[in-house]
Amino acid sequence: MTLSIPFQHAGRALAAGLLCAALAGCDDPKREQQLQWREEEAEAKIAATAKRENAMTAERQRMEQEKSQLAAREALVEHLKKQLAEELEKTKKVRHEIEIKNLRGPIPQISAARCIVIDAESEDILFEKNPDVKGAIASTTKIMTGLLVVEAGDLDKIVTIELSDTQCAPVRIGLKVGETFTRRQLLTAMMVKSSNDIAQALARDNAGSVAAFAEKMNARAKALGLESTFFVNPHGLPSTTDKDPYSTARELAAIAKAADKQPELRKIVKLQSYKFTRPQGKSIDLANTNRVLRNASYCDGMKTGYTDAAGYCLVATGHRNGRRRIVVVLNDTSEGVWKDAQSLLDWALKA
Repeated sequence: MTLSIPFQHAGRALAAGLLCAALAGCDDPKREQQLQWREEEAEAKIAATAKRENAMTAERQRMEQEKSQLAAREALVEHLKKQLAEELEKTKKVRHEIEIKNLRGPIPQISAARCIVIDAESEDILFEKNPDVKGAIASTTKIMTGLLVVEAGDLDKIVTIELSDTQCAPVRIGLKVGETFTRRQLLTAMMVKSSNDIAQALARDNAGSVAAFAEKMNARAKALGLESTFFVNPHGLPSTTDKDPYSTARELAAIAKAADKQPELRKIVKLQSYKFTRPQGKSIDLANTNRVLRNASYCDGMKTGYTDAAGYCLVATGHRNGRRRIVVVLNDTSEGVWKDAQSLLDWALKA
């Protein structure tokens, strides 16, 4: 048995003392016997104390070990609880997906080459077909144009038409140099009827020139985190000098989502028609080019487009039973674009 150092010193001191006493009275047997008994008693007490100390040390070690084992068991229980919660969440998600699939029914067959359907309130993608293929997006480009105009504000400011505004390819509303309109009038006519001369007038008013506005469009696309989108003008027609503009269904949906958050644009794109009043007092009734807007009550926007490269295009928005969806259809046929967009929008809004 190993004694602690203090007890070892005490034992030696006591033994030395007893030895000295013994030497002083070694001629007394009774005295010698008493001293020996005391020495044995002291050694026994020292041994007992050391034993208790060793026992306490062992008990502390046992308690620490049990504490460590308990902590390990608690950690295991927490790990198992987390695993169980994850499994329950996965099961819940799978069950929800099955319920949604049953409510929506089969995904409509579409003829569009590029397409995506998203939840406008979240990041959920409900359906996609070649969503990351780059290509022309035609007049759906005007969604970005409208977004920048609304974000600039002051929609009641007067815009005076200049010669450069009128110099563009069809479709044109026929703006005349010197005519004056509010930004709101021009924006509404552009989003409803898709007039390219109006798009140029808004771009020049906003940035000073079409080229400068295209730079702002590309900067806004980058701010949205888009990497596969490029603009050269505010209307989406092929470029006459630079490389042609392009985007993808996925990134066009992101632009549409940003535009959909603007109340002013939301009010405009759901109009089935708009009375465009010229400065001379003459009015033109403009019918919205979005046919789905007239055919489906749940549709409330957003923008059509067509070029040879882009085919027939449509970004359609809709709302029903608290759900909001955005459908992007690109490179479709003249009849398929309406059928595809409407059937996908209806399908997505069922659940």
